[in-house]
Amino acid sequence: MRIAYNSPFIPPELLAAHGAEPLRLVPAPEAGDASAAPVMGTCPFARAVAGAVIASDGLAAAVLAATCDQTRRAAEWAHLHAKVPVFRMHVPATWQTPAAARAYLDELRRLARFLVRLGGQAADADRLWSVMERYDADRAAVRAAAGRALPEARGGVPVAVVGGPVMRGHERVFEAVAEAGGRVVLNATETGLRTLPTPFDRRRRSGDDPWLALVDAYFGGIADVFQRPDGRLMDALVHDAADAGARGIILWRYVWCDLWAALAERLREAAGVPVLALDVAADAASLRQAAGRIQAFLEVLR
Repeated sequence: MRIAYNSPFIPPELLAAHGAEPLRLVPAPEAGDASAAPVMGTCPFARAVAGAVIASDGLAAAVLAATCDQTRRAAEWAHLHAKVPVFRMHVPATWQTPAAARAYLDELRRLARFLVRLGGQAADADRLWSVMERYDADRAAVRAAAGRALPEARGGVPVAVVGGPVMRGHERVFEAVAEAGGRVVLNATETGLRTLPTPFDRRRRSGDDPWLALVDAYFGGIADVFQRPDGRLMDALVHDAADAGARGIILWRYVWCDLWAALAERLREAAGVPVLALDVAADAASLRQAAGRIQAFLEVLR
């Protein structure tokens, strides 16, 4: 059974361990039309996620994490209009307390029960560890490949791209950087390497419990903009951009995303390098405008 999910805080190995085929939702902008959700006031990515779930005929279910007001609205909209069950997963915004970690663990166990009710197989500890270790190895290969690729990029002004998710087709932002005479030395968007969980380690405080290892790696290991306090994310962005040698930062966000908008000025002050805050809509004209602003930004950095 194919199950779509929308967030890096939803462990795909948990879905796979219960017999599902996980499908990460990175929809094209036009997918939002199928949602029939309002355009004004709605994040284009959240709208496209809802539309992809509503229009799909090949899904057994969707698991949608509510990490902000926009994703919460998208999950509720999909729940009302989709032909398949929609599991709405709650991810605590507070991340520093044991109570928040327990709440996330409770959501993972609730998700597991949902998968079994759908017809999935219950996953014991050995099976869950086996699937987790396979996914962990795949992510290690992705990190290694990304690390090898960076030194090969020569020439151009080094910049970091940080921010929210990048929809399918909107990878044009990276092409625009190259065409303007720059090179991306850090992809810290939501759909980049920034939101990969930390590697699993049975020797950590989780001991030999795969559920606690999932909590450590995902809830404890991923820093994101909806979390409060957000100092962990800010520190990571500043450190990683400096470590990559970025001379400027492009902050990518979709319109109506207040969380990333609020971070822009603070990031500019903390990073000590120029920051270009891009507000992108779903239409092609908005993407062309963003490419023009990137070109002007790279000219300033030269």
